[in-house]
Amino acid sequence: MVLTIKNLNKEYPNGVKALNDVSLTINPGVFGLLGPNGAGKSSLMRTLATLQEADSGEVTFGDLNVLEDKREVRKILGYLPQEFGVYPRTSALDLLNHLAVLKGYRAGERKEIVDYLLDKVNLYEHRKKAVSSYSGGMKQRFGIAQCLIGDPKLVIVDEPTAGLDPGERNRFYNILSDIGEEIVVILSTHIVQDVRELCPQMAIMNKGRLLYSGTTDDALELVKGKVYMRNIEKGELPEFEKDYAVISNKRISGKPRIHVFSDEAPGNGFTPTEPTLEDVFFAKIGGQI
Repeated sequence: MVLTIKNLNKEYPNGVKALNDVSLTINPGVFGLLGPNGAGKSSLMRTLATLQEADSGEVTFGDLNVLEDKREVRKILGYLPQEFGVYPRTSALDLLNHLAVLKGYRAGERKEIVDYLLDKVNLYEHRKKAVSSYSGGMKQRFGIAQCLIGDPKLVIVDEPTAGLDPGERNRFYNILSDIGEEIVVILSTHIVQDVRELCPQMAIMNKGRLLYSGTTDDALELVKGKVYMRNIEKGELPEFEKDYAVISNKRISGKPRIHVFSDEAPGNGFTPTEPTLEDVFFAKIGGQI
């Protein structure tokens, strides 16, 4: 099924316009929603997960009206928020079993589905331990397991890899890739690498607005041949930011390196470089493209 979002708006009582006329079409597969903190990603995720009302707009998932048929949407929804709570002394086995009861599984079915999911997220050996004692990565894997109870057709995960070490992040990538082959999986993140690794489709948001929607490959085409790099000395960045459209800076072997966006070769020691999705992200956020 296809998720279609049309002209979605949400303004909070403090005057913040969290969603400003957002329209998206999301096909089955892993879809990356990229943006800085405060971009409106979590507001969009909470709206799609039926946890808050929109001020206006339409959202459909197949034949379902997401904004009106909340009970039906929840039957086919898996949701992993940025932070989720667990009962402090409850094991993964007992908690998943409890959630399976809430999803309507009968006693004979529950053991099979719970054991299957714990094995899928590589937690079966730790099933009798309290979830509150898990590491960050283990908790996130448990979060994915609870997402998959009920064979969902729409899975929403909000900032799932924040704080994970590289090994845990790779395990998480593999799980999302597996489940995203036939259903819609929306991955909300500010980590560009997550989108590049997982998502053939993506969108970029900032300040409640949609800045880009399309494939990751098409996004890279937007800046192809227009990104230049140069190593600079420590403390020179403010001066370069005055004269060039600096879209990223990082330290390479301890020395600052900047990427700039320019329609023509800027000279002054800059050399062409292969653009990254990070370059697209910062160029979009900065208004260069």
